Amino acid sequence: MTKSIYEIWISTNDNKERLRLPVLPSSIEIGNPSNNESIEISKLGEVTVLQDPAAKTFQLSSFFPAKKTPLVEYSNIPKPWDAIKKIEKWQKSKKPLRLVITKTKVNFPVSIDSFEYSEEGGAVGDINYDLSLKEFKFVTVRKIKVKTPPKKKRPAAKPKAKTHKVKRGDTLWDLARKYYGNSLQWRKIWNEPSNKKMMIKRDKRNLKQPGHWIFPGQVLKIP
Repeated sequence: MTKSIYEIWISTNDNKERLRLPVLPSSIEIGNPSNNESIEISKLGEVTVLQDPAAKTFQLSSFFPAKKTPLVEYSNIPKPWDAIKKIEKWQKSKKPLRLVITKTKVNFPVSIDSFEYSEEGGAVGDINYDLSLKEFKFVTVRKIKVKTPPKKKRPAAKPKAKTHKVKRGDTLWDLARKYYGNSLQWRKIWNEPSNKKMMIKRDKRNLKQPGHWIFPGQVLKIP
């Protein structure tokens, strides 16, 4: 028997997995429905609103043969249940497939709408099937960049002033060495206005000998 010039292929959209139908359907129903709407308008009657065409549909009915017969299009046909399992796996994946019919303009991404099959008496092992496919529309989601206002920088918190509670035996020279690593920096502590005022008020001798007279319990600021 002369084979058809047509081949029907169903594959994953990346073409990594493919299935050629071993027996061509006696016919393929291709639907091209319209989304046109009709509405009634007072005094004008029925008005048709034209819309973009809906997705195409493809209806294929045939069978997967258990043995090679004159109807089979090629050698090394898949086992019927292997073909069934492959189509069911694709259906569960919910990923787009591709339908190609050679020598025609049919080359569309599709999704599986329904897949039904049955094993009937007569040709033992053959599995009949009805496969409904629908044209798959790829949608590109437009990304919108939203400018976020720059975060306002919080003003840096003013560092807390260090204080030192005078103990017996403390001197400004010792405190300068402790806090600045240099005894000669004692005038920083003396020149702090609140320190100077407190030390002079406590002992007037500090006017002649600056910072020499400090007393336990006094709280000095360390600038």
